[in-house]
Amino acid sequence: MTIPVATTVTSLMSAIADVGTDPTRGGYSRPVYSRAELDLREWFLAEAAARGLDTETDRNGIIWAWWNPAGHPLKGAVVTGSHLDSVPGGGAFDGPLGVASALVAVDHLRTRGVRPRRALALTVFPEEEGSRFGRACLGSLLFTGSMDAATAARLTDDDGTTYAELCAANGLDP
Repeated sequence: MTIPVATTVTSLMSAIADVGTDPTRGGYSRPVYSRAELDLREWFLAEAAARGLDTETDRNGIIWAWWNPAGHPLKGAVVTGSHLDSVPGGGAFDGPLGVASALVAVDHLRTRGVRPRRALALTVFPEEEGSRFGRACLGSLLFTGSMDAATAARLTDDDGTTYAELCAANGLDP
């Protein structure tokens, strides 16, 4: 059976259509570790679990969902994904579309009987829009080593909360 991409992506996006709607600005407002972004993280973890993917959240707050059916080494993995946070009043598809598309890609590969020759990881990066801490692509910068963890830990939001404090409040050890 072939899964139509538009239907599957549409179904996944429909499931989260109300998360983070902004009645004041219009659009969506999903700052990192806000209730809306946390709900979307839970949605992703549930979708990954439904596909039998092994999940973990690293010290930078990046969620990893692994498909590794042959037990390949994780080094050299193929990685795809996106983010779930948004700018204030952002669009419905920004971020979550990339995450939903990655989930659908796994579905398509499995439907076709594909067994990856490398481990495959689906990722959710935190604070990619920079709407809370003013630094776009923070999760990606941390992952690539373009920003050191100590610098990221000291970033503060408009309320004076540091990134380290926010991460710790959400169960991470930055």
